[in-house]
Amino acid sequence: MLTLLVSMVTSQVLTAQSLKVYRGKDGQRVEVVALAPQQPGKGSNPNALVRVTGSGSERDGLVFRGTQREQGRSFVMRYGGHDWVLTTNRDGEVDVSMPGRTESFRVKYDEASTTAANKDEVVKVHLSQVADDSIALAEKAEWPNIVAKYEKKAQEAAASVSKSCGTSSTVTFRWATFDDETMANVDAWKLCAPMVAALQAKCAAVKQRPAVICQLGAAPAVERLEGVLRVTTTTKGLTTAFVQQELRR
Repeated sequence: MLTLLVSMVTSQVLTAQSLKVYRGKDGQRVEVVALAPQQPGKGSNPNALVRVTGSGSERDGLVFRGTQREQGRSFVMRYGGHDWVLTTNRDGEVDVSMPGRTESFRVKYDEASTTAANKDEVVKVHLSQVADDSIALAEKAEWPNIVAKYEKKAQEAAASVSKSCGTSSTVTFRWATFDDETMANVDAWKLCAPMVAALQAKCAAVKQRPAVICQLGAAPAVERLEGVLRVTTTTKGLTTAFVQQELRR
């Protein structure tokens, strides 16, 4: 589950072992950070982070996570719901296939840039992008038609809650938490819908926190944030009674 993966990554201490910087002739910059294995001795390829800037792609600045393969000759990540080979070492030059570009470009190792770079800063940026869902949204496939259908239902629910409670409420999804398998096989709105009746019965809670967010997780929950009620559902859904009980607390 993508939700569990995000939780695991944000709870781990990512230790940067090394960093190499590559530069392209048109100002492209590629930073490759090798990470210490989370489970030493398992025989898996080492984890790595890669950040590309100056390529002209809308994905510039994202710190992608993935694995270095073939003794570091390639870096494979998840993008758009599929495996994506971002970099391939070809006889000393690195070929970069950046999402959002129609053509790849070549970069070469740069000693001066490597010496001046900060590997821990790359890790810090990556963790902040995990926390704000940028990485998860880039990794998962896009589902425009399904998203539009469910968001219409959410808008209708928000209008109903607003009318019942005499306030202006919003209902939205945290799409980064809905993995591709769930999007393909489960009605995401049905997983969230039981909360609507609970909200209409607990208008005081809605008036205090009128922005309602539904996300997917391992266990049902209701969180009270600043101006926000964040409701966690699961692939098995949640019940109106559970949400009502949580809102009483």
